[in-house]
Amino acid sequence: MATYQEQREREYQNKLVRRFQDELGYKYLGNWQYAKGEIVNSLGKQNSPILDDEVRKFLKAQKKKDKTPKYTERQIEDVLFQLKSKARLGNAKMSGLMQCNTDLYDTLMMGIKSQPDPESNHEDVMLFDFKDFANNNFAIAEEVSYIDPLLGKNKRPDIVVYVNGIALAVIELKRSLVNYEEGIKQHLSNERDFIPSFFTTTQFTIASNDGVEFRYGTVGTPLKFWCKWKRDTNKLGDVLTEQESYMMFFNKENFMFFFRYGVLNDGGIKKVLRPHQIYAIKAAVARMPKKESGVIWHSQGSGKSLTMVALASYIRRNYKNPRVVVITDRKELDLQLAGTFIKGGNTLHQATSSSDLLDTLNKGEEWLICSLIHKFGANGSEDEAEKDESGTKVSLDEYLNELQAIITQKYGDNFSVKGDNIFVFVDECHRTQSGRLHEAMRAIMGKEIMLIGFTGTPLLKKDKGDMYNRIKSMSERTFGPYIHKYLHKQAVEDRVILDLQYEYRNVEQQLANKQKVDQKLAALTAGRELSDEQCRMVEDRWATLEKVYSTKERIERIGYSILDDVGFGLLKHDWSNAMLVAGSIYQAYRYYKFFTQDSSNTLLRGRVAVVTSYDPMDSDIANDSADTSKETEAKFKYDWAKQSFKDAGDGINNADDYEKWAKNLFIKRPAQMKLLIVVNKLLTGFDAPCATVLYIDNEIKDHTLFQAVCRVNRLGEDIKDEEGNVIVKTHKEFGRIISFKNLFDSIEDAVVKFNDGEGFSGLDGVDVEGLLDGVVNKCKEKLKAATEAYEGLKAIWESKGLTELEPLTEYYVAELEGEDPAQCRRNLMYSITGGMVTAYNNMSDYFCQTDFTPEQIERFASLSREAGTIQRKVRQKSGDDFDPRTLDPDMRQLLDQHIRAEDAETLVEASADFSFLDLINDTTDTDKAADEAIRQAGGNANGAAEVIEGKARRVNTDWNSGDEEEQRAFSERLQALLDQLRESNATAKERIKALIEHIKAIKHGSDAPNGLSNKRSKALWNNRTAWNAPADDNEVIEIIKKIDDFIYRNAGANWQDSDSNASWDLRDDLQAMFPSFCEQDIYEIYRLASQNS
Repeated sequence: MATYQEQREREYQNKLVRRFQDELGYKYLGNWQYAKGEIVNSLGKQNSPILDDEVRKFLKAQKKKDKTPKYTERQIEDVLFQLKSKARLGNAKMSGLMQCNTDLYDTLMMGIKSQPDPESNHEDVMLFDFKDFANNNFAIAEEVSYIDPLLGKNKRPDIVVYVNGIALAVIELKRSLVNYEEGIKQHLSNERDFIPSFFTTTQFTIASNDGVEFRYGTVGTPLKFWCKWKRDTNKLGDVLTEQESYMMFFNKENFMFFFRYGVLNDGGIKKVLRPHQIYAIKAAVARMPKKESGVIWHSQGSGKSLTMVALASYIRRNYKNPRVVVITDRKELDLQLAGTFIKGGNTLHQATSSSDLLDTLNKGEEWLICSLIHKFGANGSEDEAEKDESGTKVSLDEYLNELQAIITQKYGDNFSVKGDNIFVFVDECHRTQSGRLHEAMRAIMGKEIMLIGFTGTPLLKKDKGDMYNRIKSMSERTFGPYIHKYLHKQAVEDRVILDLQYEYRNVEQQLANKQKVDQKLAALTAGRELSDEQCRMVEDRWATLEKVYSTKERIERIGYSILDDVGFGLLKHDWSNAMLVAGSIYQAYRYYKFFTQDSSNTLLRGRVAVVTSYDPMDSDIANDSADTSKETEAKFKYDWAKQSFKDAGDGINNADDYEKWAKNLFIKRPAQMKLLIVVNKLLTGFDAPCATVLYIDNEIKDHTLFQAVCRVNRLGEDIKDEEGNVIVKTHKEFGRIISFKNLFDSIEDAVVKFNDGEGFSGLDGVDVEGLLDGVVNKCKEKLKAATEAYEGLKAIWESKGLTELEPLTEYYVAELEGEDPAQCRRNLMYSITGGMVTAYNNMSDYFCQTDFTPEQIERFASLSREAGTIQRKVRQKSGDDFDPRTLDPDMRQLLDQHIRAEDAETLVEASADFSFLDLINDTTDTDKAADEAIRQAGGNANGAAEVIEGKARRVNTDWNSGDEEEQRAFSERLQALLDQLRESNATAKERIKALIEHIKAIKHGSDAPNGLSNKRSKALWNNRTAWNAPADDNEVIEIIKKIDDFIYRNAGANWQDSDSNASWDLRDDLQAMFPSFCEQDIYEIYRLASQNS
């Protein structure tokens, strides 16, 4: 008799079987549990992942256009024999199963070749109909007993999903009180230890418990990487029920699409795509017939590279003579992407030079090409903003004409990018999408392409003006609108990436003796006969935070703080590792020297490396100081880079080999490589290494900061040996950021920006046109003003008879009676000539959008070259080209000697919980809230004040993110408040109280007329000019009430998603309600309402 628990599980299984039959339309094959002592099911047959009769049934049903059978009996039996042979497992090891399963998947996709008769050629026999999903036979069997022929062991999967007689999915069920993870563990043990032979055809493994959870993976998927199924929405908290998940996942059309395009081989590891990746592919596919370009914005760490691979696979399978060109802007990304495609089983061509790229495009042989964007340039270099000796930039038109001339010279009129359907993928398109190399790429590839940009760090609204400073063509200014978005906050919610913990450690610095420093600085400069301006150049060079932050004592204090973590903190575990972001390459090597030589604590010796773009060359120190007693920064970097190569062991002689060595240990053997010291390298790109802790001692923000943070928010992976056995199990539960510069605001701000769903949004045609026109007009005005100033200066020269370069140079060097001092004359000349060169260079990319004639453009170029040449000559003759770096060794010694640093003090604990701030409202007791903040910061009032200032900015940004007018008002008030607090030297607690009052004010919101009480109504009122509301306030109030009420009662479920049908329906309804408003006004009403609901 069944136990209560078994009965509940049986009821759940019965319910799911009925759902498959009644709601999803799957055929029920039966309960195939073997009776005790039997090795056959109730039909008298042995269970198998391949059902012979069902395969025959499908193949016999396929017809040609003339309605005759598509396949002969001979073919059907031959194909069945080949299929079962390919599905037969050779050995019971997990590696054998993975290889067999991967090979068989290719067979299921491509079909099996077979002869209709002995005299005919081989034909492809397809085992599935991917064009018409309804032409496949979907079925389920339950309690499928199976005895593994290799191991002799037996298990009984709860439900097996067959399509055309081939087992594609296996489902394990648990009752509601049993964790779904038990089902996953059962799958993994069945695959590995009990019945591996059954899983050779399986593409999806499902685990669920009654009414609670649904998770899916594939053969070999580790527990932590099993996914939920989700709707295609950016809304948080939109969780499907277990029943809804089954209905969506096993919808016949969706299931077949997922089967064909969502299963990948990633270097021997079988993977299935996550929901956001599948939805992105579907969204892109819908735009392909019309070649509608666009951007896929998927957060860092969410698998953009695999999305690219899957999308390329779709293109290859569905388009005639396709070509896919994958473009990056960095060498390491180019190599990584190429590696990802190769691991996915694709053959590709990696362009080695501009000439090689053009040849490859022109021949049309390779379907998949990877290239750096620089290969589209005139000379293939990374710096295509070419300048002549005078510093004058080559105009964009000249540049493109030069490029076309190079192509014409080599190919004549025979060059064209071959291929019937051309697609261009641009990785990290927030960087690669603009500038003259982008224009060159568009010019070479032609207009009949579909351009798909991929990014996890899109351009922010505040960057848009600067972005369009660098774009030439109005018709090709962007990729187009978003194809799909998957935000950082969604990835955290889905456990695709981890949440973050932030800790701020402060190292107090002070000047030991200011008078001595001034005296020594005066002595240094006095003996060299430096002018006042040259003295200022030295002081300016060293009076920077970067120089102060790289002093010896500060490096030591931070170093010992990190060593404490290695000895006693999070880094003591073998599975944990860290990256330290230094402020400069020089500073990075000072850290390396401390850890490997100076520190009395040897925990990191032999377990630390510096990875930067610096590759030491003898030429780096060829012009160094002749005084060997003084070590310049260049010499220090050179010596310690060489030392780091030596420390790595034999065979490491350059930066590339050293980076590979360090990265390999860091990723695969973190116990042997605990710390990577970096500056810019390894912070970006999908293949950048992941870490447990990120130490930041660098001023980074926005895109770079967000990508750097993503080094630590990836899921931890167990460390395995070469055979795949787990050596060290990871326990990483969050990403830890420890900053030695107070970046709390910046980190909060970066995460908010990349969660707001905006990115490129707001850049419609009108907006862009206004931005671009404004830029062009400003550049024109500045060029005209600079030209007038320079020609005025030339007129003065001519009046003095200074028409040749040599006497003109002498005029600015000599002290002349009746003239201003030479230095004053030079300073004025430098300002005017420099302005001429800068104005021309800024205008050079926009001449084609002005009414300047070719003669005028050439005149501007000539004046710029002349001005640059004169300035350079005078600087050389007068000695104004003085290099303040000659004093670097003395200045470094001065700072090291006189700047003192205290031990690192933790101001903000990583575990500090300030979530109570979210509960603050206009009735909160300020004193009690301040005391609670200090308590949660471990009693550190300064730390609490720093965090709450960041929180105040966050609330400013987040709480009113859709109400621009209210947000602007509060931003101004916050800045005024902070300025006032700093000027008054307020105590930490006073700062906390004032900031809490500010948060209370924000959450209370701005005042609005009676009847407009909720956030949506207030936003419509505060921004009423944006939607051209009537002048009569009473009329406006009534309109807002009607809008608010209508949305409350009638808006569809996903109305806040601007791409959803519900949003379009709502806008249509509002237009019908208020016909006097234009379409743009209705859009503004919708936007304000959606962002404030």
